[in-house]
Amino acid sequence: MGRKISLFTLWLFSIAAAVGCTKNDGTDTGPDFSFVPKQGQTLFIAAEGNWGAGNASLSCYDIGNGSVENDVFYRANDQKLGDTAQSMTLYDGTLWIVVNGSNVIFAVDPVTFREKGRISGLNSPRYIHFISDSKAYVTQMYDGDILIVDPTTYSVTGKIETGASSTEQMVQSGDDVIVNCWSSQKEILKIDTGTDAVTGRLEVGIQPVAMQLDLRGKLWVLNDGSNAWPGNPIGSEAPSLKMIDPENFTIEKSFEFAEDSPVNGAFTMNAAKDSLFFLNGAVYAMSIDDSTLPASPLFKVDGAMALYDLAVSPVNSEIYVSDALDYQQNGIVCRYSADGELRGVFKAGITPGSFCWY
Repeated sequence: MGRKISLFTLWLFSIAAAVGCTKNDGTDTGPDFSFVPKQGQTLFIAAEGNWGAGNASLSCYDIGNGSVENDVFYRANDQKLGDTAQSMTLYDGTLWIVVNGSNVIFAVDPVTFREKGRISGLNSPRYIHFISDSKAYVTQMYDGDILIVDPTTYSVTGKIETGASSTEQMVQSGDDVIVNCWSSQKEILKIDTGTDAVTGRLEVGIQPVAMQLDLRGKLWVLNDGSNAWPGNPIGSEAPSLKMIDPENFTIEKSFEFAEDSPVNGAFTMNAAKDSLFFLNGAVYAMSIDDSTLPASPLFKVDGAMALYDLAVSPVNSEIYVSDALDYQQNGIVCRYSADGELRGVFKAGITPGSFCWY
């Protein structure tokens, strides 16, 4: 890991840096934020909060000077983000935040953090994926139908009947969108974006929790095997990683973790899309050409209590890892170099669970 530094010490430094920054460029940022988000220099962090407590939040981290602004949505709009921030994505200059428990998706200005609009009337939304400027898909936890929405009017315009009990993440492969069915399910689905119809189904393992598309167009699916829920009605198995050919919709490679591996939905790629990163009690990395799972981690997070999510910078390959601590207090995010040297630690909201690069 290289040089070890106290997480607490680095956190104090980051707080001091944030307090010491002042806004002086005249940009309209609404409240008096210490910095203005800049492309290539800003990381957004959505914190889930506690289910039912309505304490989800949005943080913004300046990579250049190491300063952080917390609870920026509330400070800009004088309203809480809501109950459980599930995911977020940046599309065409707008940050879209999916708030699962509050059944709403907010469209947010990524510079001022002011709300631009919202999509409501949803049934526990999970993810939003944009097909075009005027068409997006929204998956839901308590309804297997995928909603079709018009983001320009923030309205639901149709739905796709999937036959699944719920749907989760989405990735685009050509004219198709691939969707994983996670909670007590085993399938991924292929949807034709021209006809908005399911054209393929593939069983990949118990609870496919996350997906990534590599540089060759191959789809990687991570299955948690229901390791966090032994009483799952569909059973349990060892977590696994599958490589899929999206065109033929067939499994080309299969990797199996140890039975008790704490694999969760933290799964991402580098900017080149030739390396995979995931959490398994530590931070692991593997090439898309590897024939086996890595035998040892890229690095361990010293003193970690509850590793929750991770992200890899598209600019310099730095790795950011969130620790939910006890899920009651504000969590922390640890910043590492590409080879695992600790470079900084900062506080975010309760259960920091989603990253998005500006």
